[in-house]
Amino acid sequence: MKKLISLAAASAMLVGVTVAVAPSAFAACAGNPKIYFQGAQTGPYAETGINEANGVILAIDKYNATNPKVKVDYDVIDTQASGANSPALAAKVVADECAIGVVGGMYSGETLAAVPIYEGGKVPVVSPSATNPALTNKSPYFHRVVGSDLVQGPALAQIALGLKSKLFIVDDATPYGKGLATIVKKNAPKIIVGSDGVTEGTTNFTSVVAKVAKAKATAVFYGGYYPEAAIFIKALRDNPATKNVKFIAGDGVLDGEYIKLAKKNAEGTYLTAPGLPMEKVAPALAKEYKAKFDREVGLYTLEAYNSAYVLLQGIKAGKTTRDALNTWLGEAVVKAVGATISFSATGDPDKIVMNQYTIKGGKMVWVKQLS
Repeated sequence: MKKLISLAAASAMLVGVTVAVAPSAFAACAGNPKIYFQGAQTGPYAETGINEANGVILAIDKYNATNPKVKVDYDVIDTQASGANSPALAAKVVADECAIGVVGGMYSGETLAAVPIYEGGKVPVVSPSATNPALTNKSPYFHRVVGSDLVQGPALAQIALGLKSKLFIVDDATPYGKGLATIVKKNAPKIIVGSDGVTEGTTNFTSVVAKVAKAKATAVFYGGYYPEAAIFIKALRDNPATKNVKFIAGDGVLDGEYIKLAKKNAEGTYLTAPGLPMEKVAPALAKEYKAKFDREVGLYTLEAYNSAYVLLQGIKAGKTTRDALNTWLGEAVVKAVGATISFSATGDPDKIVMNQYTIKGGKMVWVKQLS
């Protein structure tokens, strides 16, 4: 399966970070090959990042427990899911001769900023959750195990259409949130009664709620992440004119932290994600996860586990240089947990699914598969 020609030069300059070409052979590493996780471990998005990182750790620990010929080490770069932070941190991964692959980034903005750096160092990347369509064709070193927002956006529009709603659209101006909102708009133009924009980190949605009320919307789509979504939905519920408005959002909101922050207001939210619930697909693995980390599994824990699993199978097959592992990723078909994973020429998964979720009884509940 042939990959597309790279769009970035091997010695690119991005936001002040010079990308050095890494050694072509893994022989320079004095220890074990290392898989890094890229994502938030601190900051407002840490809940998702910790659950994904733990999925990677679980996969590596289970692999090493089989006593393989080549054992694998783990490391992490804490980007706080920030596109401003990720290039310099990605450069540190490239400079680590033992780094053979990356699981991440977690969110689209940080991934878009980091991928050219990884490409310069020929580091293969497998993302468990970055869904922005712009990542497609960006680099022959980028892969993801989930479908993009070109699938999620139309699915969200179909939910709104099925509710026979008057839809108001709000986005947070991030590559993920604005991008997803744009796709929803294109797929449900006849029911849209208004739109507005905020910025990531917004804490006051009073003016937005007033616009929703004035438009007499019966549903709101929010393109953004769970910290702001929790504030927004509370503001909607606190206003008598909007308290019954349906709340629709994508996978950036589908997280246990959204439930903690929004509390009872989260109930009944209409949500989508390409990720599968580990408890449903692999209950034994979910039980093992809970015992090991003393916490519940999260959305994309399974996808992070599988992203690492795919890289580990390549290492097991003897692909112990960055280039060899990357070439193998373009050709391999891997039976992972709950999914058979292979990648198209763009790095997207050959098999794409989309799921609908809701919040019921204070828990994330899988509703049905949409595609």
